[in-house]
Amino acid sequence: MELYVYIEVICNEIELYNNFIIMLNKKKEVTVKRQILNKRLILRLSIVVFIFLHSINSFSQGFVGKDEALADSAANKIISDFLIACNSGERESMEDFVLEHYDRNALKRIPLFAVVSLNMAFYYETGGLGYEMVEMLPTTSNLVSAILYNKLTYTDIKLTVPISNDPSPKINRFIKSESIIEEDQIKPLSDDEIVQRIEKCISKLQEDEEFSGAILVAKDGLSILNETIGDANKSFEIPNNINTKFNIASVGKVFTSLAIVQLADQGMLSYDDAISKYVPADWLDPAVCEKIQIKHLLTHTSGLGDYFKDAYMQCEVPFFRDIVDYKSLIADDTLKFEPGTNFSYSNTGFILLGVIIESITNESYFSYLRKNIFEPAGMENTDGFDKDYPVNNRATGYTKVYENGEVKWNNHQYTRILRGSPSGGIYSTTQDILKFANAINSNKLISPDSYEILMEGRPELNASFHSYGFFVSQGVVGRVASHKGDGRGMNCQFRLYLDSGYTVIVLSNYSAPSANIITNVIDQLINHSLVTTK
Repeated sequence: MELYVYIEVICNEIELYNNFIIMLNKKKEVTVKRQILNKRLILRLSIVVFIFLHSINSFSQGFVGKDEALADSAANKIISDFLIACNSGERESMEDFVLEHYDRNALKRIPLFAVVSLNMAFYYETGGLGYEMVEMLPTTSNLVSAILYNKLTYTDIKLTVPISNDPSPKINRFIKSESIIEEDQIKPLSDDEIVQRIEKCISKLQEDEEFSGAILVAKDGLSILNETIGDANKSFEIPNNINTKFNIASVGKVFTSLAIVQLADQGMLSYDDAISKYVPADWLDPAVCEKIQIKHLLTHTSGLGDYFKDAYMQCEVPFFRDIVDYKSLIADDTLKFEPGTNFSYSNTGFILLGVIIESITNESYFSYLRKNIFEPAGMENTDGFDKDYPVNNRATGYTKVYENGEVKWNNHQYTRILRGSPSGGIYSTTQDILKFANAINSNKLISPDSYEILMEGRPELNASFHSYGFFVSQGVVGRVASHKGDGRGMNCQFRLYLDSGYTVIVLSNYSAPSANIITNVIDQLINHSLVTTK
């Protein structure tokens, strides 16, 4: 039996090699990456052939186990088939890949068309140029990984495919990727080249109607790319423009956080205050409130859960307009863990931050934001607009659905959330969010000390990757503060490159992964620029 295992491995390696060469030969020039690929694959084939020949003479030595060989063979096929489907740019090919390689139980949890769309995002991140294979990584019992080369961004990415631990492994969760930034692999790009490559990605998305919205990239507070595509309203064919108001979903949490930081700046609260000092007993059990401090709410380490549950879904859509309307969804909450000991993203926590703002200021949440954030920053098109009231130049949210070979658009004008809250759902524009970024970067809204507090991770709270307002990271390109927002008919990204002066704002009135695609491309290209200019 082991002999057949080795034969299967060799055949799969040869098939994989041929598939990659066919794809690479579509390019006229021979790149360094291709040369490296050829050497690596030839080396791997040589090793497998050596193992095969050695096994004929000495099976008893068990040079390579049957299970390991089968695992490598299955891993190679998954990656090979994914690359073929992805580089084809065809949904039908990707659907075939999903149907062959995905666990059926996983496909019960999310519609087939949605899985296909999420996988097609990898293709769109290349602007239609596709990927080159660099190398397979060692396979584990539940992960298949490989290094791919993005021809649009000149970036190596690590593709990670979660699989079941079975003789015939199946994909059981989402495929993920991360950029691999190494200085010796970077090809320098100017800002003009970065913009050209972003526009290539945008063009491909527009061609296939996979993005609608606004994209703004700024350097040192001034825009270097400012584009809009798609329709704000499909029924009336109203195009998006630079002042179109988009629902920014959870990006609105940044405004809530900043309001709390402002109040701390003024000595009106302390981050160490127990929330029982500000949250009435009819909102949440006082014994629970005594354990939670304001800093825990800001960093999602409070132990509270999420108000998006059955009771929320059973209420009439127009019910939730003011903060007090959420009280019944929160009053019976208990702690999932002791505050400060773990991280768990909590919309409930941000509703309570809104309660604290109203308790301290004696004014409504949105009234406070207008007076202390929106107006000082010059944000004229930002507010918590009601979705069922007329608002000039506001985008309607849509989800692209594939049914029986046809494309349909689900309209989310009157779906939840009907009005924004401290946990998200505010409307804004790319222009206004740039004004907001410039205002906090210039210490117009908070003091320099509070700015640093707003941007620092909190490892002491088991939230090293989250500050009092943003998700934060640090690598070879410096510090990045970011927040994203998702929902039905909305997908938004807001990123501040703190050490280089770049600001990235992508707002879409399509469901994910629309804005995520463009943001990932921009991030890869900016990383090139930042590494090579060090």
